[in-house]
Amino acid sequence: MRQVIIVDDERWIRRGLIGAIPWDEMGLELVGEAGDGQDAYDMAIERKPDLLFLDMRMPGLDGKQLLGMLRRDLPDLLTIVVSGYSDFEYTKEAIRFGAFDYLLKPVKKEELTSVLEKACFKLEERDAIHRGQQNGQGENWLWNALFYSEQPNQSGHDAGIKPPRGWLDNPFVLLVALPDRYCDRYETQQRVAWLQKKLMADKGFYFNGSWEFVITTGLGGTGEIVMTVAGGPGVLNPKDMLPFISVLQNQLKQLGNVSYSVGVNLKVESVATIQLAYKQAKQLLSGKKLGESGAVLYRTSNSEQRSYQHQYPQLKEDVLLLTLQTGNEDATNAEFNRFYEAISDDGMTVDHLQRCSSMLIHSIERLLQAAHSSLEEVSGKGSLSYTELIQVRNDAVSIREIFDCCLIPAVIKYYSNPRANQGEQIVKEIQKLIEVQYAQALSLQNIAESRFLNPDYLSRLFKKTTGRNFVDYLTDYRIAKSIEYLKYTNHKNYEIASKVGYEDYRYFSQIFKKKTGMTIGQFRSTHAQNLEKT
Repeated sequence: MRQVIIVDDERWIRRGLIGAIPWDEMGLELVGEAGDGQDAYDMAIERKPDLLFLDMRMPGLDGKQLLGMLRRDLPDLLTIVVSGYSDFEYTKEAIRFGAFDYLLKPVKKEELTSVLEKACFKLEERDAIHRGQQNGQGENWLWNALFYSEQPNQSGHDAGIKPPRGWLDNPFVLLVALPDRYCDRYETQQRVAWLQKKLMADKGFYFNGSWEFVITTGLGGTGEIVMTVAGGPGVLNPKDMLPFISVLQNQLKQLGNVSYSVGVNLKVESVATIQLAYKQAKQLLSGKKLGESGAVLYRTSNSEQRSYQHQYPQLKEDVLLLTLQTGNEDATNAEFNRFYEAISDDGMTVDHLQRCSSMLIHSIERLLQAAHSSLEEVSGKGSLSYTELIQVRNDAVSIREIFDCCLIPAVIKYYSNPRANQGEQIVKEIQKLIEVQYAQALSLQNIAESRFLNPDYLSRLFKKTTGRNFVDYLTDYRIAKSIEYLKYTNHKNYEIASKVGYEDYRYFSQIFKKKTGMTIGQFRSTHAQNLEKT
């Protein structure tokens, strides 16, 4: 059974999720629930669940902080964020910190089931990897050491990972090579086999011939190749490593006509720490600048790691989302060009491009959901599928193809469909909102933000559709409701003011006279006289 923890500071939401999840059908088991971040963290560390539902806004240790800690300490944990409309900026942060997926409050049962199915599939895929049953790599101790998730307190040797004795006694070097350009088919197995044969034949030319190596493929169809190099004390001189890596890069480029960048961890102390060393080398490649190709990126125990901080172009995203809703192909493509140029400059990093692209996809999904649709409905792929496509690409051209060839055209087609008439639909939704919530504090700014719309655009759209601006429309509706209360109830004047959304009775009196031409007292008297006449 897959173990699940639910974290939300509101008990009724936790109860709702627990009641909605088909536990037995999906092979899930509730092992705990928590009302704040610290309790959730302690519980997760103790019970190590497979899946965790997380509210982003909680007192104390909030969702964003908790997500970062869980990603650090429980990297195999899948986290599903549960977010409200106004929390969507938090949800973007969750995506940045590696959340698996998200659900919007109130959670719909069909959406919950869909996300759970994806999560269960991901967990099954992970287990298959951990069993070392993919691609016939079960005999390769390096593949097992890298991708077989160790049980607590279990060394690589205890878990059935048995490298030769020489690898247990001395530190070694780990290399991760990744193509600089994505393609649909890398033929990585053939390249690894050829490279292994070539290195065995040329072994005497490197490190005085006194070295050993193991080479294997990575996961996920990215063309990744992982290699470890070991030798006796003083054999693997760092100054000799760069020429060796250059030879590897040249040989790989000849095989596939594509350059490879390499992340290097010069000192892996033991097989027990190889997974951490592998992740560190991968992080180096994620931090590679987009303009670099054939890069060699080093990590040592005392080296300073490259760190680049780039801002997300939020204003450009806002304009793009607004333009998308017009259905204008040329204008949308122009705005997308501006957005994409801002995130894919040669000085940006691979990680930054992947994160920004994923955040835009989730923003478009949120925009479509506000219009009662979804990416899966309009393009055939959901936001999670698009995000997974992005994660296996590490160059600006191939990531852009995802948007240019499928996602953007599909969304433009949806909004350009005259039958959809999105503008009128949005205004009708606002009118319904006013009819239901006229007594609440309503503002066009908040309504626009909840629908990812520009407030000025929404204001113009509302006036064009109704003939009145939002404030006048809301005021007229409230006064109309107050007249109904005056005619058909015995409520006092200040009670009526409160019921139609005015806490300040004096202000309500002024608005009433301005709209009706009478004071409230005059209206009551006139209405009473009319009743007597009838």
